[in-house]
Amino acid sequence: MQKAIKKILLVACLIGINALPAGSEEQVSPDEITLVAVGDIMLGGRTIPFLKKFGPEYPFVNVKSVFERADIIVGNLESPISDRGTAVENKKFTLRAEPDAVEALEAAGFRVVTLANNHAMDFGPLALQDTLDLLDEYEILYTGAGRDLADAREPAFVKIKDKTLVFLAYSLTFPLDFFASPGRPGTAPGYREFVEADIKKVRPLADIVVVSFHWGAELMTTAKDYQIELGRQAIDWGADLVLGHHPHVLQELEWYKNRLIAYSLGNFVFGSESNRTNTSILLLVTFKKGALARVETVPLDVNNYRVKYQPEILRGKEARAVLENMNMVSERFETKLAIVNDRGIMKLESEQKQEASLFQTGLYNELENLLENTPATDYCSSP
Repeated sequence: MQKAIKKILLVACLIGINALPAGSEEQVSPDEITLVAVGDIMLGGRTIPFLKKFGPEYPFVNVKSVFERADIIVGNLESPISDRGTAVENKKFTLRAEPDAVEALEAAGFRVVTLANNHAMDFGPLALQDTLDLLDEYEILYTGAGRDLADAREPAFVKIKDKTLVFLAYSLTFPLDFFASPGRPGTAPGYREFVEADIKKVRPLADIVVVSFHWGAELMTTAKDYQIELGRQAIDWGADLVLGHHPHVLQELEWYKNRLIAYSLGNFVFGSESNRTNTSILLLVTFKKGALARVETVPLDVNNYRVKYQPEILRGKEARAVLENMNMVSERFETKLAIVNDRGIMKLESEQKQEASLFQTGLYNELENLLENTPATDYCSSP
């Protein structure tokens, strides 16, 4: 038994440990880029009094430690930011945040927001124009909506550590009147011909391509057939990561052709109260030399009756329940998270190969000879 334990410790030190306890320091490779993706953001409605009372940093205090690990943070901005315009008629929910909401996005460190959703045009073209102008003023990049169809389909380019990341976003939700056209502002429609053409256009210019879709059905915990088909096609056309929004609840993760599809990330900070939108995740995706190297999920409590528009990282049995449920719904894709320190870790193919290679080489056999005379506590010690 003692020898078996030593072997496990030795292997762990040799191949590295990807999941660290919360609060511990992580050695970050200079050729790694970590992206943090969040769910739907709506900083209007009942969020407004909290922003005014406690300041723009209020919603993100509890997730700051995770955000600080990111090279880039991206989320779906689920409303215009404006005090102009008129609410569209015959729509049950019309959402809008006040202009100072952009300060909250800046304070949190958002570098890119996606605008392709069913609320971007709730208060018409004036409010959309104000949103674009404010994001430009605060140097927050955006994609998925614009002054006309070409502008809405325009990608967001970000340069990080000499790598080019490109973001595209599309809406597949009603009302269709919100879709941009050659002479009309609005959102980028998720028509297959648009998605395919846009991905193939940016692929030669990018090291990493991220595509966001606003799709599916609200409160539905499983992806629809068309989501699966289009998500996989986006990968086939050249996307490295697909992010989904709109259901307001978590949906499956799928590991497809060494790429990741997150069908819905649920809510993040959303200015309403509901007992049907309880949990969400922060999705951390690390790329190394342009390829996916690590996936980590951090479960969140987003029920605003409890957290008051300040998402809280879950621990213990509550965290495990969220992660186990994600594993359950993702079974049909044969995608599974290892649950380590209240986080979900996806063991990627590259890590599996690295581990297998270690055992196949003579290196392990040579080092095994040291086991008998080396205390287990010395394996990971600094020289």
